[in-house]
Amino acid sequence: MDTEQERFLNELLNDFRIEASEHYQAIIDGLILLENSADASVQHSTIEKIFREVHSLKGASRAVNLLDIEKLCSGLENVFSSLKKGESTLILPLIDAFHKASDLLHILLNDVNQNQKNRGNYNLPQILKNLEFAQRSSIQSKNVVSGPNDTFQPSGNQIYLTEKIVTEPIPDLNNISPVQDVEKAGQSDSNQKNIVSHINEDHTVRISTNKLNNLLRQAEELITIKSTFEYYTKELENINYEFSSMGIKSKADSTNGMDSNRIETIYGADKNFRKKHERDLNQLSRQMIQFQRVSHRLVDDLLHDIKTTLLFPFSSMLSIIPKIVRDLSKEYSKEIEIVITGDTIEVDRRILEEIKDPMIHLIRNSIDHGIETSTQRIAKGKRSKGKIEISITQDVSQRVLLVIKDDGKGIDKHKIIVSAQKLGILKPEEIGKLADEEIYSMIFHSGISTSPFITDISGRGLGMAIVADKIQKLGGSIELDTVKDSGTTFTISLPQTLATFRGVLVRSADQYFIIPSSAVVRAIRIKYSEIKTVESKQTICYQNETVGLAVLQDILKMSSNCKKKSGDQLLHLLMLKVSQKKIAFVVDEILGEQEGIIKDLGSQLLHVNNVAGATILGNGSVVLILNPMELINSAAQINTSFDYILDKTSTIEETGQKSILIAEDSITIRTLLRNFIENAGFLVKTAVDGLEAYNFLQSENFDLVVSDIEMPRMNGFELTAKIRDEKRFADLPIILVTALETADDRQRGMEVGANAYIIKSSFEKSTLIETIQRLL
Repeated sequence: MDTEQERFLNELLNDFRIEASEHYQAIIDGLILLENSADASVQHSTIEKIFREVHSLKGASRAVNLLDIEKLCSGLENVFSSLKKGESTLILPLIDAFHKASDLLHILLNDVNQNQKNRGNYNLPQILKNLEFAQRSSIQSKNVVSGPNDTFQPSGNQIYLTEKIVTEPIPDLNNISPVQDVEKAGQSDSNQKNIVSHINEDHTVRISTNKLNNLLRQAEELITIKSTFEYYTKELENINYEFSSMGIKSKADSTNGMDSNRIETIYGADKNFRKKHERDLNQLSRQMIQFQRVSHRLVDDLLHDIKTTLLFPFSSMLSIIPKIVRDLSKEYSKEIEIVITGDTIEVDRRILEEIKDPMIHLIRNSIDHGIETSTQRIAKGKRSKGKIEISITQDVSQRVLLVIKDDGKGIDKHKIIVSAQKLGILKPEEIGKLADEEIYSMIFHSGISTSPFITDISGRGLGMAIVADKIQKLGGSIELDTVKDSGTTFTISLPQTLATFRGVLVRSADQYFIIPSSAVVRAIRIKYSEIKTVESKQTICYQNETVGLAVLQDILKMSSNCKKKSGDQLLHLLMLKVSQKKIAFVVDEILGEQEGIIKDLGSQLLHVNNVAGATILGNGSVVLILNPMELINSAAQINTSFDYILDKTSTIEETGQKSILIAEDSITIRTLLRNFIENAGFLVKTAVDGLEAYNFLQSENFDLVVSDIEMPRMNGFELTAKIRDEKRFADLPIILVTALETADDRQRGMEVGANAYIIKSSFEKSTLIETIQRLL
């Protein structure tokens, strides 16, 4: 076995150890619950869960060639399948047989963990026979009617069964010698530890958060390598295209009457040059594409694995909130209750640290400005006690939504207008022309306050501006909704992690900039003739909404040598929205989304307007990252004249590499499939179950789907059916790779719309790759 293959198999075995410990613990927990619950619905769901865990462990053990574990799991799977279908019922001997089998499973998995074989003196065939005996007895007891004295009524922590057990003799499983051998083998381990603790100790280390932060920063720097590979790959593709064009041009010239001697000289030199270098260049291009694909996976996997170590639940930060609410409610003689939901959701520890102060400020504002005293609330017909609700949810894009809601008096629009007029940011003639949301969004402007006097808690008009600024720097956004005498709701959207930064790369006045994706609503193109002037300001009408317009180079005070174009040519617009303020910026070119790391400009450039930092592109050039909030505020103070029309964006060709989506709940088999398919030259994305795979299909394009069948949340049959229900996926090839071998299962797979059905027991790498290539 070569070193590379041995390394891969060791990696698979390590994955299996971790996965097996989880499956084993879930099986044990399920057996205990099954034994102690008398509720039929709980028993049914627990049987289903154990069945899935055993099935997944069987498939994973087959992938790493652990045949004894596979056989034991197969025996357990048969019994639980019978229970699932209602063919048999739970009886005490059957539960005893399950526990004896789990004891053996414990020993087998410990052998794997210790890299040993046959450490225990056990008899696998006899254990499997015990399961068969108990299952047959369970099936017989299903329809046997006996007297009341035959009903199984165990005491203590045992399950209660309504079915009668059989009166025929059943083998005494506790007295069979092989089972006793299993018990003795288990006792030979002096520590008698659970397999989960063994595995966790071997694969878990304690490390300080400082070291983890350093590791994360180092891993983030690898993003530059990924970008560099993309840049050089495109350069090689362009050179390759020029080589091909040279040959075509030379042949064309030879047919257009060029001097024959000159044709012979040019064409001959070109032909020799191409013959010498074209093959090597093509090979280099293919190698670079492969290297780019591998580097992308390595960087993404490394970042994902490390950033998860920095995720903390919101509960670690929210634990202080009840005390703050209690103290402030006492100070202001108000009755307030706090309700928190979703605090188990995890987010980057750095985000928790940064969002703590803004969140406390919003809650203090709710208590000080929003919620009334008990007397005031009763006079309004409300209950005497006010309420603050904090809820945390997470959407399919992994962004975290933090909602802070109170049932107070709401925000007074008139007070915002008065405060804005005092600061000179709102003129009297503009008041009637602004929508309510535009007025309420002014609360995030520095100096705006609705408090009639200044306290140690509020009234200075700085807090909300600081809240919006901090959230924006985290790559998030904040919106508010308020109703008079009903309350105010703040909705904060945050990324789950700060591991990477994503932004839209644009060109303006021959320079490149990046604008954070979190502030980008949409990139659109319009004709110059579609621009309308409303009250001396340039605007566009987008989805029945009037949106202000500004030229990015005007905001950044840069000059341009662009020539004026006709009114029919297209302008490229990037629409931004921050804190309910929306404006569209005209740019020369929109180059797509970029991934990078934000670098500070340093203390010397701390107060540069409209700039948040800088990052490095794949070609090594430094690009400024713009601050969306400051851009919008700057645009509100400038009237764009449009003395020129910007260049039309050139199109960017896309590569035609095929993309494969894998849906598989077993990490061992998922890794195996991904390795096979990637080595065959395909792009691969993996999903842990059918539901995640279906969500990926809604936002990304794939050329083929490879799916397991037995998966949590949505199985392979359901995933295939949902895909086929959508017309746009009518021709999307689907391959089911599963351990279900019956003819009925194969028939169902074909009926729901699968194009191929591959059995894991006879699985070969070549079979899968050939099937993929044939379907594509």
